Parts: sequence; C-alpha cells; structure tokens
Amino acid sequence: MDAGPRLKAAVKRALKHGAAIPGKVVRCAEPCLRILTYHSVGTRKHDMNVAPEDFRAQMEWLAASHEVLPLAAGVEAGRGIAVTFDDGYRDNLTNAAPVLQALGIPATVFVVTGRLGQTLDLGDHAGASGLMTWDEVREIRRMGVLVGAHTVSHRRLAALNEAEQRAEIEGAARHIEQHLGQPAAGFAYPFGAAADYNALSVRIVRECGFPVAASNRYGGNRPGADRWQLRRIWIDATDTLPTFKAKVNGELDLLALLDSRVGLWCRRAFNRSLGIR
Repeated sequence: MDAGPRLKAAVKRALKHGAAIPGKVVRCAEPCLRILTYHSVGTRKHDMNVAPEDFRAQMEWLAASHEVLPLAAGVEAGRGIAVTFDDGYRDNLTNAAPVLQALGIPATVFVVTGRLGQTLDLGDHAGASGLMTWDEVREIRRMGVLVGAHTVSHRRLAALNEAEQRAEIEGAARHIEQHLGQPAAGFAYPFGAAADYNALSVRIVRECGFPVAASNRYGGNRPGADRWQLRRIWIDATDTLPTFKAKVNGELDLLALLDSRVGLWCRRAFNRSLGIR
C-alpha cells in the first residue's frame, strides 16, 4: 500500500477511536434504523473494501446480537439494522451472499446498471474489482438479496442537469425491470454525501416510484425519517470488530460531523493532500 492510503487509514482508525470515547456517553437511546453500507468484500485495493474474514465476523456478531430487517421493512418499523451494498461487485455474490444466506440476514445490493460486467474505474483490475453481470445479479437475487438501483453510470447527480439526472435514475429503474422482471427494491445516490445529490435528484427518485432511497450521509434514521434521504453507516477496511460494533450500537454517531459543510471540505482537502481522489 502506498504512503498516502496508509496515512489515510491510520487517520481514520485514530478518528474512530477518538470519537468512540464521547460517543459512549452521548449516543441516542431512542429507536433507530441503522443502515450499513458495504462496497466490495474481497481483495480490491481500496479503503472501502472489507476482507471476507472480517465481513463474516461482523455478520456473525450482527445475527447473534441485533434484529436485522430488509431495508423497506426497517424504514417502516423505524428500528433495527439493514445491510446494503453499493455498486454491485462480483465478490458480493461470491463472498458476501453465501454468508448472508447461511446466517439468514436480508440485504439489498444497489447496482450500477450500465456498468454491469465491467469495472467502475478504468484503473481497476477486473479480477478484484469487476461488477456482476446481469446473470450474476439474477443469481444473487435467487440467494435472497434484493436488488436496487445505483444509476446507470455512477455519475455525481448534483453536477447534472435535469435531463441527465432523469436518464441516470429512470434508466436504472427501467434496466432493472427489463432484466429482472420486477421493480427495483430502492435507490442509492452515487457517492451519497450531501453535496453529491440535490432536491431535484430526490424529486426524480420519488417520481420514479422507488419505495426508499439511501444516501451515504452518516448516521441512523429515527421513526419518521425521510425515506428518500436515508442516512447510512459506511463500513470500510479500517473497521475492526470493536469499531464495527461501536458503529452498529451508535457509539460512533459523532462521525456524522464529517458530513457537515466543514467536514466535507476537510475530508476532500485531506484526500487531495494525499493525492487520493
């Protein structure tokens, strides 16, 4: 691993450790739906990759300790834990789905419909970073994982005009109906920070009939939360089992400050200083 990613990983671990100390005191005890966000579960060289052995340990603890619900059911209940995956990596089928199936954990994968069978980034190695094909999406659905949309090409919606946003959102919904014979289980905004989508994005998602839509703004969702702007809790390569438990239990909710305007600026400036996109 290069020096930049190593330093970023060290900073993230230290930040989580520091935030957990006050988080044990200030965490909210009210009912709350916490939606976990995964990306790849394999060997991809990326900070959003989770190693298969870590994923299994996380899911085993989750199944034994918490109520895990399908995403839409969790939104209706306003409580529990929901498991989601973004992009549609092939290792979601090979490494994650068998664990979920064995433990009886429901999950939703949001796929980039126009890039299936390819990679998202030109520099990615297809062996570790390839996305599922439509046949593989049908296979993961047969294993009990619901399928939602993550746009056609994974563009940052807030940077697009209305026609472009509609093409990305409506196109993804249409692709899923055509290939799977049923509506998408929900929608996830690409990148998903507050600056990555806008009110127009939300309006189009609602008009398309998606039952729920998820951002990647950090945090839980109390009963009555906007079901088309759900917050999620990202799980990444720097999460040990203790920090995973802290995230699930709400002890790291202070990380939501990273989605404030100042927090977003600091994150992007830090990544630029390390030469990381």
